[in-house]
Amino acid sequence: MKTFITLLVFFVVPAQAVELKFIGPCSADFIMRTEVREAYRNVGELTVATLAKFGIPHEGTEEGLASAFSTPTGKGALEVVSDIELRAYGWCYSVDGVAPEVYPNEIAITPTTKSIVWHFGFARYYKGEWITQCTPAHTIRPAFLCEDPLAESRDLK
Repeated sequence: MKTFITLLVFFVVPAQAVELKFIGPCSADFIMRTEVREAYRNVGELTVATLAKFGIPHEGTEEGLASAFSTPTGKGALEVVSDIELRAYGWCYSVDGVAPEVYPNEIAITPTTKSIVWHFGFARYYKGEWITQCTPAHTIRPAFLCEDPLAESRDLK
């Protein structure tokens, strides 16, 4: 019974604030930043709940984001650079500066979690091989995404 009460307290007591940021495809500046004080089990749950709370358009679940802030999905998220190169775009995340290689619902929010950063990135396919993944898109500012950039930063409370 003592173990059950300890676990119950762990999941009910609100955690310290976790900073949640989104960095879009066209600038290293955040397009959204907020502090989340509610308790969540994992990165995916916190992310989806926070986007919904602020009315941010998004597609996805705790397992991952297909789109946020109206970013393209499917074929619209592919950029054919040449006959030997392709870039596939999507959302990537890090927790306290580390980019885990698992779905966001697999990363628990702990009392030591301070920061979650999502950035719009790309995987590069070159000469028949995927050679990079989650490179921040703002480092190349792809024209098809940055003609109408998400220029307005949102500092939400």
